[in-house]
Amino acid sequence: MNGVMDFDTFMSKYAFSEPYIVEQRESGMNNITRIITSGDKRFVLRIYNNHKNAQIVKLEHEVLEALSRQQLTFDVPVPVRNKAGDTVAIASDGTISSLFHYIEGDRPEPSLLMYVKALGQTAGQLTLALSKIKLHSQPIYTPYYLLESTYSSMDASAFIALTERSEKLKSRLESVFELLKEREKVAAACDSISLLPKQWIHGDLVFNNTVAQGATINGVLDFEFTTIDARAMELAVIIVDLIKPDLTDCKAKVQTLIEGYSETITLTDSEREKLPILMKLRLLDVVLHFAIRLRDGLDNEDVLCKIIDESLYGCHWINKQWEDVKYEFS
Repeated sequence: MNGVMDFDTFMSKYAFSEPYIVEQRESGMNNITRIITSGDKRFVLRIYNNHKNAQIVKLEHEVLEALSRQQLTFDVPVPVRNKAGDTVAIASDGTISSLFHYIEGDRPEPSLLMYVKALGQTAGQLTLALSKIKLHSQPIYTPYYLLESTYSSMDASAFIALTERSEKLKSRLESVFELLKEREKVAAACDSISLLPKQWIHGDLVFNNTVAQGATINGVLDFEFTTIDARAMELAVIIVDLIKPDLTDCKAKVQTLIEGYSETITLTDSEREKLPILMKLRLLDVVLHFAIRLRDGLDNEDVLCKIIDESLYGCHWINKQWEDVKYEFS
């Protein structure tokens, strides 16, 4: 995915009634997205660079179709059928793309409590909606609690070896050692995590995967990582998105998020007890995911350096601050 990309190759799969314009906007970290304008209609082109597995995208679309049959307070992406009548297009080199109808709105700002509360409410409503869906397909992505088997190729020695690639990474060797210690603790807890209530989850519900209008979250995006997992992972993923070095008042924001989520979903005692370890599981999953992307040449080293810093910051915050939040949560 490096270099100049010929978007016309992807757009040729679709029939437009009027000429189209390709516009670059903010893309996610895993895939390439472009805004497509044709007449008075707008679309989002999504090009997947995590994989070349069409079944993953077809499952994503099956989830979206199931959700579209429910009465939701927010929109989910609606795939556009291409000239072949499919919602998944495959290029000659195997690269997969999809086109979606555009959902109006802007990325909500996590520094504002009104958006934090709104995302908590949206997450609770989505959790409830996903608990009701029945799909023909089986999950493809493994659940978070299978961390060690999912990332068996990025074991401790492989992770440490990555730090030899540059001085920037080498300077983070102690951070890598700390994260590996946290990984051992999380791995030891994964069997008990696997016993928690399970259902379909979004799996990557963070601020950047939503859009808002006014004070309302009106769209939830990017269902690529949907799978069956511990239900409480959905909340853990969002909480972690609020624990970053550049965000202030993290504790108050986490509490506000939980309040919004709890309007719809009541977690069991076991789920509440395991939230800190679920949060660390998310942090470690992310850092290992991007370690593999660096190894495979999909990112530069700066991406992984930032992820290492943020993941370790998150683990430290959980170790020092979570007890106060937990008592308020209880």
